[in-house]
Amino acid sequence: MSITGQAAAQPLAFPSTRTFRNLFIGGYCALMAWEIWARTITAWVVGGPLEPPELVRSLVRHWTSYDMPLSTATFLHYLVGIFGYPLAYFAVSRFIRNWGAILDIVVLALFTIAVGWRAKRYGVDAGEGAFWLVVALTTATRFLNPSRLHRDALIWGSFTWFNALGIMAPLAGLPFLLLDGAALLSFMSWAGHVLFGYLAVVIFERLEAR
Repeated sequence: MSITGQAAAQPLAFPSTRTFRNLFIGGYCALMAWEIWARTITAWVVGGPLEPPELVRSLVRHWTSYDMPLSTATFLHYLVGIFGYPLAYFAVSRFIRNWGAILDIVVLALFTIAVGWRAKRYGVDAGEGAFWLVVALTTATRFLNPSRLHRDALIWGSFTWFNALGIMAPLAGLPFLLLDGAALLSFMSWAGHVLFGYLAVVIFERLEAR
């Protein structure tokens, strides 16, 4: 299989042992990069780290009132990063034609609606506007980037961010995309997820192409 042909829809088949291995190698390497970004670089910028395990705990607490131990939530975070997202990527990329362009449209459209609604209700926020511009320009690289692999890898990262803060966070009782007073933290989360998704996809596809 060629790297550039990976985004075309194919009949969904059970992954081989080699494919499982490559998925998990990509997931592990990407998660390690995420951890460096989340625990050090983000802390330097915003004064504290990104804490996905706390989002897991908030989600469980919100729906069950159970106070999940941090160790268990961290383990679940690792499971999702190393196994869950890579398997989801494999299913989406092999089953849905033009999935990258579809996710680009959906993520940017919903983010635009959220920023626009907040601007209309609370006034224009320069930080949120700058955040939106960076995401929009990153999305626009799809029209300039000749590599399907790289442009789809970028949107997979954006999608993992949207899943975490646009779906899971509201389900945990937190603001949509954490835009209510935490736009900088949301931006750092977006950048970290883009890094995570990009590395997971590129590493996996290059291993598969060998």
